[in-house]
Amino acid sequence: MITIYRLLPMHGEELRCTSARPKRTGPLVVCCFVAILAVFTSCLKEQDDYFPESPSERMASTMERVHTLLCNAEYGWEFEYYPGSSMDYGGIVYTVKFDKLTAEVACSLVPDSIYTSYYRMTNDNGPVLTFDTYNPLLHYFSTPSASEYEAKGGEFEFVVDSIADDLIVLYGKKTRNTMYLRRLTAPAAEYTAKAIQVYDNFVERISGTIGNVEAEGVFNLSNKHLTLVAGSDTIRNAFSFTDYGIHFYRPMTVGGVKVQSFAYDADTRMLTCLDKGAEQISVQGIPFDEKKMALKDYEGNYALRFSGGDRTQRVRIDLNRLDGTLVLSGLSPKYNLRLTYDYDTGNLKLTPQVVGEINGRTVYFVTYSSETGSVWLSDDASFTIKWNGNKVYSVFNFEPTNPQLYNCDSALLVLVYTNDDGNLTATVMDDGAWYTAGSPLIANIKSLSKMRN
Repeated sequence: MITIYRLLPMHGEELRCTSARPKRTGPLVVCCFVAILAVFTSCLKEQDDYFPESPSERMASTMERVHTLLCNAEYGWEFEYYPGSSMDYGGIVYTVKFDKLTAEVACSLVPDSIYTSYYRMTNDNGPVLTFDTYNPLLHYFSTPSASEYEAKGGEFEFVVDSIADDLIVLYGKKTRNTMYLRRLTAPAAEYTAKAIQVYDNFVERISGTIGNVEAEGVFNLSNKHLTLVAGSDTIRNAFSFTDYGIHFYRPMTVGGVKVQSFAYDADTRMLTCLDKGAEQISVQGIPFDEKKMALKDYEGNYALRFSGGDRTQRVRIDLNRLDGTLVLSGLSPKYNLRLTYDYDTGNLKLTPQVVGEINGRTVYFVTYSSETGSVWLSDDASFTIKWNGNKVYSVFNFEPTNPQLYNCDSALLVLVYTNDDGNLTATVMDDGAWYTAGSPLIANIKSLSKMRN
């Protein structure tokens, strides 16, 4: 049951205090004024008595109710969270188990990770749920780094909009994005395991009839958005992965039917609508093109070949399901690299990027030309990593993305800082702890070969 507090008269509702304008002047005016004052005072008393509690007491009562609801859920809550004003990462679902002081947090896209941190209820022109101590999962999108000074647009303060026993609707204090806490009906570990299964076996496209129109859609699993073409309309909508399938940020009206939640069957690749009145709608999921490597298939161990193929370094690629990037580790214990996935081609890109900081100096992984000695920090000066098309013996060859402008063939670690003259300066990294195979230079990078174990 949602509690609604009326602090003011409803729109169009009048107070019941009225008085007639006196027709006579003189002493009667004073009498009329006294009479009006008496009626108005009586009306104020009636308004004061309308609420038995003061506004501050009502706010305290609301916060206490929310706090009690949070703590009394046996399995905790599903927290559907949308970071960033543009929702560049789509929706993320956390599971949160509250006690009086702490929140035990897991994520539906991060297996075997549970972190506990403090939370509290505050009053900031309304009841606010704030996670005010660091939690690696909840604060992933709101924590700045050397490469992202404004983080990823996430937040950790949420204004409570409405309350029911099984559902608390909130919105982000900064982005105003709507978010939801739904009471879990099974242990959080079961929820997470099912959600990861949905993600890892999901499709690239959908096709079918929705309402009275034919619809074709393409999913981007990196930013968790669907682009749907239905008749003459093109709809783009963020979504989150759940234990049953996917849930869209906002309902979509397609062919005269409103849809928002879809169950996913990994065996048939069918998506079936769960919304009331639209349960008969199913669309066919279409897997990734056989000519492309799917995003999740890049996970594994690799041999990086460089120096023209004469040297190798064992590295690993893991999928970060939170922000849809692939992480390359193993070049050095000091840093990892971010790889981006190109949905049009299925290839990877390796761009120059910030990888750390030392004594106020920024550490960059940059691309380099052994022929000209040029160093580039621009994203355009990237490597494209192309699959050879063989799923048994997968090899991924490095090529410059824009060879006419940036003919990179190597990579280098540099320190970038502002010198005493105020000029930006770059020097080659001189700390051996950051090196790969004893050098800041990874010369003539050739390929990544996927290892079978």
